[in-house]
Amino acid sequence: MIKKYIVIGAGISGLNTARKIKDLNLGSVQVLEKSRGVGGRMATRRAHDTRFDHGAQFYRLKNDIVDLHQDWKQLGICHQWFISEKGDHWCSKSGMTAFAKAMTKDLDISLEKEIAAIHYENNLWKLISNKNEVWFCHNLIISSPTPQTVKLLTDAANEKRLDMNVLSEIKKINYTKALIGLVTLEEDLMIAANGYIEFQTGCFFSISDQRKKGVSDIPALTITMSASFSELEFEQSDEFILEKILKLFVTDYPQAKIKKAELKKWRYCKSESQFKNLFSEIAPKLYLIGDAFGGSSLLGALRSSQALCNFLIENNKVL
Repeated sequence: MIKKYIVIGAGISGLNTARKIKDLNLGSVQVLEKSRGVGGRMATRRAHDTRFDHGAQFYRLKNDIVDLHQDWKQLGICHQWFISEKGDHWCSKSGMTAFAKAMTKDLDISLEKEIAAIHYENNLWKLISNKNEVWFCHNLIISSPTPQTVKLLTDAANEKRLDMNVLSEIKKINYTKALIGLVTLEEDLMIAANGYIEFQTGCFFSISDQRKKGVSDIPALTITMSASFSELEFEQSDEFILEKILKLFVTDYPQAKIKKAELKKWRYCKSESQFKNLFSEIAPKLYLIGDAFGGSSLLGALRSSQALCNFLIENNKVL
């Protein structure tokens, strides 16, 4: 079946775009996601008899997310965590993945579908998976991190379908890496009054108390390492990295009584720069969106998604 739209990637920008297309009756839409679940960096893991958010820890209540926030409030899946000089911070007791799952209602989503090649044939975009599955669509929207997108676009570039100036610019966008320790403790540890702290220097980026935010029923922390530490240690063995993280943590928090721990990795955590526009039509009816376009945060990804949706409507691309 030929779809009007296919969206690659079920992170917040991909899901929001598909949701808008469906809700506004703009045409048939399918989301293809290479992972086993949705959400991208809105990621929650069950481990060691509890839950951890190991990607985004919260969203800040700003104009870009107000509509979704109201939906989530109506569903009863969000609650205010804390207010600081940076804004009003919200999360979910079920973990950040709950927000992504709520966005999937009635959407056509196929998981574990890794796209290996994209071609243009007979006025349609043709997508081929690593298992030789094939899809066709009139409009293709890619929301993956730009290094992954560049790889996907290799065949289309060879077929001279792309704006090579845009391709050259997105190739320059690099991402920080992130190494994350998920730790359970014998007893609660005071990290900060609200349970969240960010570091301006050193090996840590942030520590988030999963019990304080309501995700865990037992003492549990998500320890996110700095971009420089993560870049330096990323290719080491998991055992080596985790041991190093725990040693650094206990040095700074000698009162901590660690029970269990494991490591998570993000090869593409935050874009270090942004494309000049909120999205790109790199070829006719082939659009690129995400945090590399709108800003390196959940709000930036939403900003990019909304800009594309507005463009499609205003330019009659959906008719």
